Amino acid sequence: MTKYKIVVQYLSAGYSGWQVQKDLPTIGGTIEAVLSRLTGESPAVVGSGRTDAGVHALGQVAHFRLEKPCCSKRLLRSLNGLLPMNIRVLRLVTVPPSFHAQKDVLKKRYVYRIYNGPILSPFLHGRVYQVFPVLDFDRMQEAAESICGSHDFSGFAASTTRVKNRSRNVVLSGWRRKGRSLEYRIEGKGFLHHMVRNIVGTLVQVGLGKRPPESMLEILKAGDRRRAGPTAPAEGLYLAKVWYSF
Repeated sequence: MTKYKIVVQYLSAGYSGWQVQKDLPTIGGTIEAVLSRLTGESPAVVGSGRTDAGVHALGQVAHFRLEKPCCSKRLLRSLNGLLPMNIRVLRLVTVPPSFHAQKDVLKKRYVYRIYNGPILSPFLHGRVYQVFPVLDFDRMQEAAESICGSHDFSGFAASTTRVKNRSRNVVLSGWRRKGRSLEYRIEGKGFLHHMVRNIVGTLVQVGLGKRPPESMLEILKAGDRRRAGPTAPAEGLYLAKVWYSF
């Protein structure tokens, strides 16, 4: 039995997220189907984490096992030859049997992309969140930086979140700007369901002048989802990078 690690990019339009679901097209399910076709086996593809429907990836990481070893370079070419063009495997390598794409994660980076202008290029449709009014970048940056550190992020978690421990450590939170394009970056070992999108939705309200930058810490302290802003659309969110010890 040989274990493989893959790094995957994908656009999520037309898929019901990463996780395999019965009778629904998913990223993980599509990769599993192609692997089965190529190898005659039925490998389970385990991702570093689930991405919801509409969420894209620049560097999702996953692992799978095969009974019969294959040449990594040949398998990589074959996968990309059969996968739809909106899913690309960038890298495929063998890893030790102990490697686990989800359990061994040291840190993840998500990015959220906003186009802050009245006319959106058709090439960006479905890939960014368009906000029409001019956003106050400095206020958004101040608010974003304020949530760095270890906090209980219940106030930014989805109302359906079931995990009891909602403490997360954010090691980076900030914005970049190029013209009308804004990109939010957040890094940490793990995130709660909808946590990043709820943070972004609240930061946009800060940028619109609907709430002060210090409200981010007030939401963390209160732990009440109702005090935060709306959930930003999935189409602007990307799983950008996942770090491991090797």
